[in-house]
Amino acid sequence: MTENQSASEYSRLWISYPWVNSEERDFAYLTGQLADEKFVAVYDSFQIMPDERLSRRILQRLQSIGFDGWLYVLTHQCVTRREYTEELTAAIDQTILHLGPRFPMVGLMYGIATHHLPPILRVLPCISLGDQNWNMRVREIFDKNKSSGPQLPVRKESRFIWKIHSHFRGDPSLTAIEVRSRGETIQEWRFAIPKTFHPIRWGQGSSGGCEISKVRFGEASGSGMYEKNEVFWFGAANTVSNSESAYVCFFGKLPDFICFGPAMNSCGIPGRMEVFWPGFEKKLDASPLQ
Repeated sequence: MTENQSASEYSRLWISYPWVNSEERDFAYLTGQLADEKFVAVYDSFQIMPDERLSRRILQRLQSIGFDGWLYVLTHQCVTRREYTEELTAAIDQTILHLGPRFPMVGLMYGIATHHLPPILRVLPCISLGDQNWNMRVREIFDKNKSSGPQLPVRKESRFIWKIHSHFRGDPSLTAIEVRSRGETIQEWRFAIPKTFHPIRWGQGSSGGCEISKVRFGEASGSGMYEKNEVFWFGAANTVSNSESAYVCFFGKLPDFICFGPAMNSCGIPGRMEVFWPGFEKKLDASPLQ
């Protein structure tokens, strides 16, 4: 970029190259070729670790600086690993949810052809790095997405007010999630969390990080599915309002997501819930649990 060129003319891209056992090569040179098409690219190479939530790591990186697009390098070493392709598609799904369906995402194929890709990746935009004009193809896809509509969805005000309380009630090992309404009164309410997590305490209390009441009326609980995740739902009939909150408290690590909303009917099943992502502090609408 020269002194006469405004930074606003350039779009920020993130290039990710995850590798399994050893790096096949250094793809940092791609940033220079993208500069010819008015892109400022940041390149990251990192090893895929066992049991790592790669999808979460990718989304955190995309949101950390506010990139305008994402390019992911696809090699034979990666696409033949089922665990990687599953994490990659999960990251793509989460990126669409958080950054919108028009957010540009492109696979850069190195040493492989389209027919080598798993079916789920073939339907997404992919470009061969063997194409001498690959950077122009990226620009074409980027401009097409940009001209088709806004990249980010219009942000709606969340239905509920969420707050994270670290060192809850003076205990450094506890973290509480507080949620209250913006004015409506909810008599029967429900939380839903991944089934692998277990709350230390939960219930209702005054808003502002106050003590959780030990009294719970009309307790209800059960299990269900949110997308592909098994969840445990639970709740009570102590009123939640703008001044009275629902709390759920955890020891150590927080769940990836927490759902909250009113019960669907008298049998206690959750209705339409709002999803809170503690790691991203984002709220999304969710359909009733299945």
